[in-house]
Amino acid sequence: MTTLTLPPAMPLHGTVDRDVATWVGLVEASDLGGAPQRIVLESGDQFDRARLLVRDRGSVRGYIAVPVVDGEADAAAVVNAVDRLPATPPAARTAPWPITVVVCTRDRGALLRESLGAIRAIDYPLMEIVVVDNAPSDDATRDLLAEEFPEFGYVREERAGLSHARNAGLKAASSTIVAYTDDDVIVDPQWLWAITAGFAQADDVGCVTGIVPSGELRNAVQAWFDARVSWSKLTASRTFRLSDPPDDLPMFPFCVGEFGTGANFAVRRDHMLALGGFDTALGAGTRTKGGEDLDMFLRMLYDGQAIVVNPSAVVWHRHRDDLAALEAQAVGYGRGFGAWAVTVAMDPRTVGAAIARSPRALARLVNKPMASVDETTVTATLSRESKGIGRIELASVIGGPAAYFAERRAQRDAGTFAGPPSRDIVLDRRLWSVLAALGGLFGLLALLPTAAGVSFAFLAIFILIGPGSLVRAWVPLPPHFAPIVIPALGLSAVILLTTATVNLQWWAPAVWLLAAAAATCAAALATFVTRRGA
Repeated sequence: MTTLTLPPAMPLHGTVDRDVATWVGLVEASDLGGAPQRIVLESGDQFDRARLLVRDRGSVRGYIAVPVVDGEADAAAVVNAVDRLPATPPAARTAPWPITVVVCTRDRGALLRESLGAIRAIDYPLMEIVVVDNAPSDDATRDLLAEEFPEFGYVREERAGLSHARNAGLKAASSTIVAYTDDDVIVDPQWLWAITAGFAQADDVGCVTGIVPSGELRNAVQAWFDARVSWSKLTASRTFRLSDPPDDLPMFPFCVGEFGTGANFAVRRDHMLALGGFDTALGAGTRTKGGEDLDMFLRMLYDGQAIVVNPSAVVWHRHRDDLAALEAQAVGYGRGFGAWAVTVAMDPRTVGAAIARSPRALARLVNKPMASVDETTVTATLSRESKGIGRIELASVIGGPAAYFAERRAQRDAGTFAGPPSRDIVLDRRLWSVLAALGGLFGLLALLPTAAGVSFAFLAIFILIGPGSLVRAWVPLPPHFAPIVIPALGLSAVILLTTATVNLQWWAPAVWLLAAAAATCAAALATFVTRRGA
């Protein structure tokens, strides 16, 4: 009797809730050629269903879902399900390129040990490993590498934040290609061959990403997260270029999740350095808690580089498994998205396209689909408290812009900020121009026939933030001066204008308000779009 034994994608960490749990692993189509009579799943006796990622001659074909009985998947059902998947061409294996794998970590020794063990098992000849220890609380990570992984490079980055860590890894790398992954994943042994194949597709490829399947689905929390994210659903090979927008993605290039995720991507080192590295005001470990991968993908595209999604580059991800951790992650995703959105709004290259697509983006954010990669996985029915996770994520978006500017200011004051040079120069000016435009808009609203109190409130807002913010957009001031100078400038402008109209005997407040508010809006718009000073 022929028996095929499959290991789980990741070692199980914790109790299995059989009612909602799914066994997860990978099956090679070539192993099914002999029509095995038994398919044994390691640790499968704890599960009633299984999800298998199917790979055929190096290419990912998709997922299948099958029932599990006594730790075994029905062999005939597996073969039939695989036969129904669309065929894919064999994965191309090009000559190996030198690749530096960068793993960023912070105080997670147990997970890191598993992750590094999987990286050590990678089948690739030209590989350098760099572990970046980001603002550690002790020397545990350094000791782990010295005792168990002495062949791996170690970099200690004291500045907290994932982007700081990624920039440190980028500088420490000696290879043409730098591949990034996290400390809570298990990489596939063929991972780097797929990364190389992606870059070999064209000379303009600046970034290659892959699929990030759920590596453990033990309970309802992990099942909920699995249905919420899109990384694991990227089973089709795609190449994205700004010059060739895809017809099926109306929000392109603002496609959260369609390009991949930070747990599995690689860049050309020289291109990423030329872009200014990762924006250190974004990412885990900062006030923004995320968004650095979204920012990097978008800047790549606007720099004229292509992004290749190669599903053959497989990295299994371990999702949070308790409600508190899931809520914290939701806050991070929401705030990171909001922080990234403000960088989009402040860039004249992207703001117009973003505004045009914003209704669809908002609808998607509010009604984010809950769709698993298979039909048999149980979408978790969580407690009443956890049903608000989506609302937590949405509410956290609002705090993203403030978090971004607060983080930038704190890092600039500390002398640690790094990121796109042009953004560092002009972003502050564009913020003030937006505030000036809002002030001008309130001035126009004050002219509408509304209640006297409302009109007065609108007028006060215009006076206090409109003219002063416009001046501030052009005249650098110490940050602590802004709360005093900006309203003072507005009040001074009103006094001067009132005095002039009285002396000229041309008393027409509505006309002058209309002219002043319209001029403020127009000047603010001109300030926003100009590149002077960049």
